[in-house]
Amino acid sequence: MSLYAIQNEITEIVEAILDGGEDCAEAQAALNEHLAGLDAALDEKADSYAALIRHLEARADARRGEAQRMRDLATADDDLAERLKTRLKEAMQATGRTKLETARFRLSVSQNGGVQPLAVTCEAADLPTELTTVTVAANKAAIRAALEAGTAIPGCELLPRGTSLRIK
Repeated sequence: MSLYAIQNEITEIVEAILDGGEDCAEAQAALNEHLAGLDAALDEKADSYAALIRHLEARADARRGEAQRMRDLATADDDLAERLKTRLKEAMQATGRTKLETARFRLSVSQNGGVQPLAVTCEAADLPTELTTVTVAANKAAIRAALEAGTAIPGCELLPRGTSLRIK
């Protein structure tokens, strides 16, 4: 029986009991017995769900670990490629060769395009105001503290906490 079916059947029985749909004690006892059986089915289904959830969480952790290992390897490969590229460029420049052709590749040392690089070595406060930007952001910790203290702040409200399933 599916979790959905168990949930619906339990809800229907509880509603029938609460509505007093069956006045006779035997019918009430039969409903209670059926409800107890559904409770056991729910317990078994919940145990299976929890086991599957734990398995999936463990597999996700393992996959995240493997993904991190692969990202680290890719970063190491990128770093090595960049160092080799720099060395090759320096060797070509030292020998005065800006172009080189091999059996598989054509190499050239050329000027970079795009926007010219910029270095700002002074503090932003030392620059004229027309050359700076100001970023304004809400101080959420201060807003939360003020709301918790009872201060009304237009456009801000504390939301109810949600719920979560904990498996131990």
